Amino acid sequence: MNNYKKQRFPVKRIFILDEIALLLSLVSAFVIRYGENAVRWHDMFDGLYVSVAVFVCILQVIVFLLYDCRREHIFLQDPVENFMSVLKGKCMIVAFLLLYLYALQLGKDSSRLVIGMFFGFSVLYSFIFRMIYRKKNKDRFLAMGDRNTYKVQLPVKDIIDIIEKYYASGCDDMLIIGAREDDESAKELLEETGKRGIRTYLALNSMGYDVQSGIVTDIEDHAAIPATVRNERFEVFGIKYAVARTEEAVFHVITHLKDLAGKYICFSNVHTSVMGRENPEYKEVLNSSAFTFADGTPIAKLQQKAGYIGAERVAGPDFMEHMFRDTTDGKVSHYFYGSSEETIEKLRENLLKKYPGINIAGMYSPPYRALSEEEDNADVERINASGADIVWIGLGAPKQEKWMLAHKDRINGVMMGVGAGFDFHAGTIKRAPVWIRKIGFEWLYRLFQDPGRLFKRYFVTNTKFIYYVTKDSMAKGR
Repeated sequence: MNNYKKQRFPVKRIFILDEIALLLSLVSAFVIRYGENAVRWHDMFDGLYVSVAVFVCILQVIVFLLYDCRREHIFLQDPVENFMSVLKGKCMIVAFLLLYLYALQLGKDSSRLVIGMFFGFSVLYSFIFRMIYRKKNKDRFLAMGDRNTYKVQLPVKDIIDIIEKYYASGCDDMLIIGAREDDESAKELLEETGKRGIRTYLALNSMGYDVQSGIVTDIEDHAAIPATVRNERFEVFGIKYAVARTEEAVFHVITHLKDLAGKYICFSNVHTSVMGRENPEYKEVLNSSAFTFADGTPIAKLQQKAGYIGAERVAGPDFMEHMFRDTTDGKVSHYFYGSSEETIEKLRENLLKKYPGINIAGMYSPPYRALSEEEDNADVERINASGADIVWIGLGAPKQEKWMLAHKDRINGVMMGVGAGFDFHAGTIKRAPVWIRKIGFEWLYRLFQDPGRLFKRYFVTNTKFIYYVTKDSMAKGR
């Protein structure tokens, strides 16, 4: 794949942008520091700072060749990874620049403020330039994006028309999903891409499942996927968390729907883990599930720190997204129970638009009050009559977890408590960007969205979580 990345993406333009950013940074720092001082401006163009400009440009060449070219291309990195890549590269440049100045005894002649601002501006300008370039060119150069990923189920003539269109526009890589050795349409498609010299990738398939990213692991020199989620559990405050990656958990559920029928799955974050610590009854609700996944970065970090390979945050909304994507063939049916009428209607609209082929068995928004026994029985009959394989519960914690326990073995499908997942996928609540989720600050993003309701919850529970973890660690260390 490294050769693929180098051939696929141009790097010269990124280098030119970085060089421009360096020079612009030096000028910006000088302008702010000296303003209209004509004498200093003379020095800028005929003295110390000329040598500085030349030296940092040479350093940029070295850093780019030895560091940036060995990294994933900016199109393959998210914004956080891009920023860190820029930051590390500029730290190297400034470090060598300082050595250069003091080695030649020029440190006293240079302005520390200019050097400091130069560093800050170089990081800022390089990052901005890269993001602008990435945004304007990502569709053209991203190899396996939506625009050149095709399923064989489409009519071959239509796919060939698409191939011709994007081949003419410079697209020379393609991913084919659903190809089988005995599939004539796949063979015809491969012949067509071969004629045009398009490098074609075939998606892996196992047990009728088109293998998604985030699940493949190298085992004894073989690309492998885990067939099941491990049995062992990792305890936090007595809550027994399953250890898994998101796609791994989704694959397990898809291939074990019959075994999970009548059971329920929880996604527990920092807030609900603290609730479980302080409320033994609720902790037992979480521990009575088929799986309780770590819907919280701090919990996943504890699993990783304990040495669990493949441990990651399995957030309810992410699990939903992967599950919807993996079941667009309609073989797995979904029922949605909870939230408001407005939300579930928007949810239906969004799912059918984003995941064509998804099988929605039914949706129902129960009243915001305690239900009578007759009403509850009617809901159970309605859900079971739909024949749904998966029943998504969006009642909010801890209500949804208690509801699932109370309906264990009464509901035929596997129940999953996903709380605000309904709102996220309906678009009624905007979810944090991927890069914010990746660094573990989705809670902060949500706090800014609804500070009045969430400030006390996050401040109190996050503080308690840290206190309880510290206390338990000290107790174990005795």
